[in-house]
Amino acid sequence: MLAQKHCGIKQQHRGSLRKLVPGRNPARNNFTFGGAQSARRLGLEDSASFSQWVSGQSSTAIFRPVACASAAADSAPSVDPGVLIIHYVRKDHNYKGWGLHVWGDSTRCTQWQQPLKPTRVTDRELVWELPLRAGARRVGALVHKGEQKAASGEVVISAHGSTMSVDQATGTAVQEAWLVGSEQSAFPFPPDMSRIPAGSINKQAAHWVSPGLLLWRQAAADGEAPRRFRLHYSRAGHMHITGAGVQGADASWDLDPQPPAAASPGVKRFPHLYGCTALAVPPEAGAAAGAAEGGIVAGQLLVSVHDAAGDALDATGVQIQGLLDELLTYDGPLGDHPDPSGGGHRITLWAPTAQKVELLHWGAAPRGGQPQVYPMARGAAGSWSLARPAGWLWSYYTYRVTVYCPWTARVETVESTDPYSRGLAADGARTQIVDLEHPDTMPGGWHAHAPPALAQWTDISVYELHVRDFSMTDAAVPPPLRGKYLAFVPERVAAGGGGGGGGGLSAGLAHLAALRAAGLNHLHLLPTYDFATVPERAEDQRVVQEDLTRHPPDSPQQQAAVLAVADNDGFNWGYDPVHYGVPEGSYATDPDGIARIREFREMVQSLHGQGWRVVQDVVYNHTFASGPHSRYSVLDKVVPGYYHRRHEDGGICDSTCCNNTATEHAMCERLVVDDITHWARNYKVDGFRFDIMGHLMMTTMAKIRTGLDALTPDKDHGVIGRSVYVYGEAWDFGEVAGNQRGRNAAQMNLAGSGLGAFNDRLRDGAMGGGPFAPPQFQGLVTGLALAPNPAAAQAGQGGPDAARAELLVLSDWARSALAGNLRAYPLHLCDGSTRPGEQVLAHGLPLAYGGLPCEHVAFIGCHDNKTQFDQILEKASVNESSEERMRMAAMCLALITLSQGVPFIHAGDDLLRSKSLDRDSYNSGDWFNRIDWTGATNGFGSGLPVSTKNGGSWSYMGPLLREAGRLTPSAEQMRTATALFQAMLRVRYSSPLFRLAATADVIRQLAFHNTGPDQNPGVIVMELTSAPAPGDPSHGVYDPKHERLVTVFNCAPYANDVPYPPNAARLQLHADLAAVGDSRLAGATADEGSRTLRVPSRTAAVFVQARQ
Repeated sequence: MLAQKHCGIKQQHRGSLRKLVPGRNPARNNFTFGGAQSARRLGLEDSASFSQWVSGQSSTAIFRPVACASAAADSAPSVDPGVLIIHYVRKDHNYKGWGLHVWGDSTRCTQWQQPLKPTRVTDRELVWELPLRAGARRVGALVHKGEQKAASGEVVISAHGSTMSVDQATGTAVQEAWLVGSEQSAFPFPPDMSRIPAGSINKQAAHWVSPGLLLWRQAAADGEAPRRFRLHYSRAGHMHITGAGVQGADASWDLDPQPPAAASPGVKRFPHLYGCTALAVPPEAGAAAGAAEGGIVAGQLLVSVHDAAGDALDATGVQIQGLLDELLTYDGPLGDHPDPSGGGHRITLWAPTAQKVELLHWGAAPRGGQPQVYPMARGAAGSWSLARPAGWLWSYYTYRVTVYCPWTARVETVESTDPYSRGLAADGARTQIVDLEHPDTMPGGWHAHAPPALAQWTDISVYELHVRDFSMTDAAVPPPLRGKYLAFVPERVAAGGGGGGGGGLSAGLAHLAALRAAGLNHLHLLPTYDFATVPERAEDQRVVQEDLTRHPPDSPQQQAAVLAVADNDGFNWGYDPVHYGVPEGSYATDPDGIARIREFREMVQSLHGQGWRVVQDVVYNHTFASGPHSRYSVLDKVVPGYYHRRHEDGGICDSTCCNNTATEHAMCERLVVDDITHWARNYKVDGFRFDIMGHLMMTTMAKIRTGLDALTPDKDHGVIGRSVYVYGEAWDFGEVAGNQRGRNAAQMNLAGSGLGAFNDRLRDGAMGGGPFAPPQFQGLVTGLALAPNPAAAQAGQGGPDAARAELLVLSDWARSALAGNLRAYPLHLCDGSTRPGEQVLAHGLPLAYGGLPCEHVAFIGCHDNKTQFDQILEKASVNESSEERMRMAAMCLALITLSQGVPFIHAGDDLLRSKSLDRDSYNSGDWFNRIDWTGATNGFGSGLPVSTKNGGSWSYMGPLLREAGRLTPSAEQMRTATALFQAMLRVRYSSPLFRLAATADVIRQLAFHNTGPDQNPGVIVMELTSAPAPGDPSHGVYDPKHERLVTVFNCAPYANDVPYPPNAARLQLHADLAAVGDSRLAGATADEGSRTLRVPSRTAAVFVQARQ
C-alpha cells in the first residue's frame, strides 16, 4: 500500500501501550469522585480555585462557582454541562508541541494524527475548551506529541461531583478537569503537585547514546537558574518516583548539561533526538555500564531533573540502545555453532542486559517433560555461552533469562527460544539443534543442483503466490500434500496418487508450467519463515464445517462461518514473524523437527528443476510480539527494548502494524544480514521481497547486498550471490518518514542502489485513485473520461472536463512506468512541456524516482488490497460486460509485462481471480483466497467479504455481488485472459529491447508518440529501436531479430487508428500475438500504404519491423 501497510495479524502482543487510533477509546483508570473525603484522599485541594492554586494569588474569575464538591453540588441547581475545560499541568513546564486527542461525547473528537491545539497557552498550563454533545456522559482525553503520550483520562460528565461553573456571558454550565504530567487518570480538582510523582518509571525518554553522552529533551535551565540532572541505578529494579523525585537507587551520578554542539554525535546517529539537551556522563558511570559482569546496563536506570531550589521536576527511564552498540556489539557466532576455539559445539546467546541466563535442555521431546538446567557463562561483549555435547544433535532447548524489563519496570525471569534458531518444535515452542549439512535435512542432489541461470535483473519476471493458496483447493493434489511445500514437487504429487491437471501434473503445477514456458521465471512465495498466526499441527486447526456454496452470492453467511474459525484455522498470509531463520511448520507434513527443513529444500530444488527461481517474502520490519509474557516474543525477551524501534518516550513504534524493529541498531541489523545470507546459502533462495522495506535503513540494505555478493558457487554449493535480486515496498511513512531515523530504504533514497521498489504510480495510473481513494475512482484502463462510471463522479472524481484532464495526467504516469520509472527519462507531458520524470509530481512526490531500470517493479495487483479483477469490478461502469472487464484486466497485464524493469503479477490475476471484493484477505481463510487453476470459476460471488475489514463497504458491495451471474467471467474469458498474458510474456522475452538494463539505453532506444496536450486520449504508443549493429555499446542494445517494435496500448472503448512512427516500415503484428487466436486481437493490423496501425478497443498490440 502507498502509505500504510496492514500486516496479516490475528492479534497483537505488545509490551507497551497501544497506539490510540480514531474511534478507539482506551481503557483508563476512570473515577467518579465523591466529594471532599475522596478529594483529600487523592491529594486534591477542594477549596481553592484553579487560578489561586496555580499562582498563589487571588484573581478575578470569569466563572461563577456552582459546585466545588458533591456535597455542595447537592444543594446547587442541577445543570447539565455544555463545555468541558481540560487543564494540562506539568511540573517541568515543558508545554511545547503538545496536543489533545479527544473521544467520547464532545463535538470536537479528533483523529489521532490531528490533535487539538490548546485554546489557551501560558507558562503554567495548557487549556482546551471542549463543547459537549447534548446528554454527554463521558469524554476521554489524552495529551500527546506525535506518538509520545503524556497524561490521559476519562471524565464523567455530571452536574454533580466535579468542579462546575457557569459562563456568566452565555449561561452555559462548564465542567473542569485536570490532566497532570504522565498520570493516567483525570483529576476533578486542582491537585496538590507535591503529591504527584515527578516523572514516570513507565517511560524512557532519556537516551544514553554513548558512554559519555546522554540526551534528554529537558531544558538545561530555568532562565538563568541551572537545573540539576542525575543518573540513578538499581540492580534489583526497586526504584520508584515520588513528588520529591527518585527513591530507592543503589547508586547515582551527576550529569552535567553541555552546549548544544555536544549533542551532535548522538543526533547524527539518532536524528529524531535533535534539540535534546546534551548531558555529560561521568567516566565512572560510563565504566560501570561496560563492566565485565554486566554493569549497570543490567539493571534499572532512571534520570531525574530538579530545579535550582531542589524541587523535583521530572524523572524518566533510560533507553540504552546506542550505548549497547558502542560498548557491547558482538561479532562472534550465535545460536548453535561449531566451537571456534576448543572444537566441538557451543550454544551462544547475545543478552548484554541479562543478569543470569540458563539453558533448559528438553532432550528429544518437542513438548512436555522436564528440562535439565545448565547455567550459561557470561562471555565477551554481552554474550552467554555453553559447550554442548555432540549427542545433543536433534534435541530441543530454550533459554531462561533473568533481565530487567522496561515494560514492567521490574526484573523478570522469562523463557525464550533462540533468536538464531535453525530448527523448531511445532508452533515454535522450542529450538531444535540441527545440522543443515546433514543428509537427513536435504533431498538427494541438493548440493549439486544449481538454480536456473540469470544474466541480468531486468530479465526477471515475478509471480506472487501463497503456499497454501497454491494447492489447498486443488483436487488433483493428494489430500496430505494440500497446502504443503511438497505440493510443488511433481514426483510427490504423482506418488500420492495426484495429477490430472495435464501431463500427470496437478492443475496448479500445469498452470505454472504454462507460465514458465511463456517466459515467467521467478516464483515469489508469501512468508515461509516461522510465523505466529496458524496452529502448525493439523489437529489444532479448526475448519469450516458447512457447505458454503449453498448461500447466495451476496450473503453474509459465508464470511460469518469463516470468521468463526479464522483465528485458529490453517490460513494466514504470515506477516507475523517469530523465528526468522526457520521454515514455517504448518506447510510441512510434520511441524516437529527437520521435516520443515527438508521439505522446503525439496520444494526449492524441484522448482529450480522446473525452471523457476524462488523468491522469499521477508518481514524484518516488525515482530509479531514483544514484552515478557507472550510465547511469540523472542527478541524482546532476550534483550528487552533493544531490537524494536521506540518512540522518544520509550514506547514501541507500531506504524507497520505492531512492534517495529530497528535495523539502525547494530545487532538488529546483524540479525537481518545474517538471516538473509542464511536463506540464500542454506536454502538457495534466489530473491527476497522485503515487506515495508522503507522501514529498514539503507545501510542495512547495503550490508545485505554485500553479504549476498560474497556468496560464490565454489564455496556456497552453487549459489551465485550476485544474481540474487532484492526488492520491496519502499513506502515512506511513520516514524522513519523523511529520514527521521536515518536514511531509510524509501522510494526517494533508492536511485542507483540496485534495490527494486514497487511503483504505485503505474497501479494508480492504470486503475485510478489509490488505496485511500474511493474505490469507484477510475483510471486509464478502467474507463476514466471515455467510459465513465457515474459513481466515480459522485464520489468526487469530477465531471467530464476534469476527468479528461486527469486521464491525460495518468497516461503520463503510465508512460513513465513503461520507461522504467527513471528519474532522468524525458517525458513530453500533457501540459506541453518536456521534463525528466523526477521533475513531475505524483502524489506530491516526484513521478519517477529510479536510477536504474532494475529498480522498477511494475505492478498493479498484489496480495494486498483487492485483486485486479475486483478493482475493475468496482471502477468500471456498471454497464460494462464481463467481456469488456476481461479486456481491461488483460490491458493491465500488458502494461506490466511490457514495462522496462521487473514485471510483477499477483497469482491468479491472469485467470481473473476474485476474492469476492475482499480488500485485505490476510485472515479470510481458504474460502475467499482459493484459486481455481482449471479456470472453471474465479471466486466472485463467494458472499460478502469478511466484515472485520470490509463491513463498512457492504452497502455498495452487496449490489455488485447480487449481479454475480452477469459480472462473473465465463471459463472461455478466463482462458482468453491467461492466453493473452502468456502471449505478452513471449513478446517480452522475444526481444532484449523490452529488458534494457542501462538507463542510457532506455533514454536512447525507447520513445513515445501521441503525447502532449493534443494527444488522442486513452492511447499510448511506445517505440523501441534496436542498435544498428552488435558489439557497440555506445549505440545501445542490439536485437538480432527486430529493427523496431511498436506497441500500442489502446485503452479506449473503441478502435483507434495510429500513425506509423516516422522511421517505421514493414510493420506486422508480433507472431506470438497473432498465434493466440483471439478474434479481437486479430483485428490489430498494419496498413503499409496508409502507414496506419489499426488497434481494436481495449487491446494491446505489438507490431514488429523484422530485421532484413
